[in-house]
Amino acid sequence: MSIFGITRVNHLYGRSADLKGVEFTNHLLADLGIKWGIGNAERLEQLPEGAFITISNHPYGGLDGVMLVDLIANKRPTYKFMVNNLVYKAEAMQENFISVVPQKGQKQIDPMLDYRGIKETLMHLQQGNPVGFFPAGGVSSFDLKSMKVCDREWQKGILKIIQMAKVPIVPIRFFDLNSMFFYFLGVIDWRIRQVRMSHELFNKSKKNHRIGIGKTIMPDAFIGLKDTKELENFLRKAVYEMPLPETFTPRAEL
Repeated sequence: MSIFGITRVNHLYGRSADLKGVEFTNHLLADLGIKWGIGNAERLEQLPEGAFITISNHPYGGLDGVMLVDLIANKRPTYKFMVNNLVYKAEAMQENFISVVPQKGQKQIDPMLDYRGIKETLMHLQQGNPVGFFPAGGVSSFDLKSMKVCDREWQKGILKIIQMAKVPIVPIRFFDLNSMFFYFLGVIDWRIRQVRMSHELFNKSKKNHRIGIGKTIMPDAFIGLKDTKELENFLRKAVYEMPLPETFTPRAEL
């Protein structure tokens, strides 16, 4: 428990566990000493009315989800984020979570198999509420072919939800990464990398994290795409090719 950093995570969670939702995320991030800035922050004031979907890359494997809930749910309190059923056990954030079956390692597990989670997601959108996804379904990894840290292929189930929902999409990009040691362990084996995950929470207090908010993509721009692969290629560009903003507004000033 101590070597893997789980005890330290438990203590961190316990100091904020009496809070819920965005109060919890705000307190937890402050406790960690996380400082982060938002590029194109004015777009937070231009979020679509009613239902919309946020899509993001997933470089941190946990902290990035907390940051997204803190950012979007402060503007739209009914914002919910799709997570695996292990993360869902964090009761303090359950009001902002939708639970689905987790993907294990590199094996592709279609979240459409979890009908309850999918049904809840679609109903939440139909009721005019926003939902967030990490479409890759797992933390970013180092790709030996491209020699870059990148997300794996997006899960077809999430792409199918986007097709069915037909609501505006807000792309969000994290411009920073976990430690290179974390990604190196992933080259050896994803299970070895998981051992390092807890420690990655505590090595970010001295860094300025950068998040960019992209232009909202209206349904007309992607409804005509033939299949999920075309949709993935189109939406991946909106996230991974998002240019680095010239300035970042400190989160504390929003």
